[in-house]
Amino acid sequence: MERDVLTETLTDFGMSGVFYAVSEAHAPWGVEIPPLPGTVVFHLVTEGAMVLEVDGESLTMVAGDMALVPTGTGHVILDAPGREPIPLFDLPRVEIGERYERLVIPGTGARTELVCGAVSFSGLGVARLLRSLPPVLSAGDGADAGWMRAAFDVIGAESRSPRPGSDVVTARLADILVVQVVRTWLESGRQERGWVAGLRDPQMGRALAAFHAEPGAAWSLTSLAAEAGMSRSAFADRFRDTLGEPPMAYVTAWRMDLAARLVRERGLPLARVAERVGYQSEAAFNRAFRRAHGMTPGAFARRDPAELVLPAAYPVPVVGPR
Repeated sequence: MERDVLTETLTDFGMSGVFYAVSEAHAPWGVEIPPLPGTVVFHLVTEGAMVLEVDGESLTMVAGDMALVPTGTGHVILDAPGREPIPLFDLPRVEIGERYERLVIPGTGARTELVCGAVSFSGLGVARLLRSLPPVLSAGDGADAGWMRAAFDVIGAESRSPRPGSDVVTARLADILVVQVVRTWLESGRQERGWVAGLRDPQMGRALAAFHAEPGAAWSLTSLAAEAGMSRSAFADRFRDTLGEPPMAYVTAWRMDLAARLVRERGLPLARVAERVGYQSEAAFNRAFRRAHGMTPGAFARRDPAELVLPAAYPVPVVGPR
């Protein structure tokens, strides 16, 4: 059952683009990408080459390569190591659409063409999935490399010869590729700690699957440990070591993320929302919701999404000045 939770998460990414940019850069050049919390930043090289540096790691990319920075960490892209990068929002750019831009960095050296973007997600579990990923994730050469290469080629053609709707085609294909890179990493089985490791652990996975199937049930450390077939203390220690948080803190956080989604999207009576997430008392639910989100459920439902400080699974990032 633990794999079903991952399937549901991949199905329900709730992806939306924060911005996309098609860039043409001539050496020497370097761009500093600021931190964009709550987003996945991607870079796709359609012509030439570049270097991506993030968290002390360096990745050389050539045409047809794609890489993700899964948690919106600040990083730099360069034509060669050692270049002095220019902050992204200091570069002149032409707005093609509401969230689609074109950048040209003049120079006399080799030409690099790339498509970059930042996407955010509203799906339950996505934030936890993304926190399980390494600092930088590159597309591999697995069984899906053929159709991914075809998608790269289409994006490159659209960026070189824009037509009406090119921004839509680029954005949609880029979104699909982001999900595919994440899916390929999941299939690699290299997860030792984090949410994905917890779901795939035979004992942790049973407890998590049971909780996710009925988040409103009367869960306790004892009942979760029983689902895992472990003692309370052994379960608590292993859960904390694998997922990085205590079991009941996880239960509360997931319930509050689910409550936020129900309040914003479903229009359910608050008593019904409280029941769905395990609270028999509406007053107790209101107190828990305020602690998690900084406001009452009613205020949360009325606020403009762009003004909300949303939970980790519902980021609305600010991408900087226009």
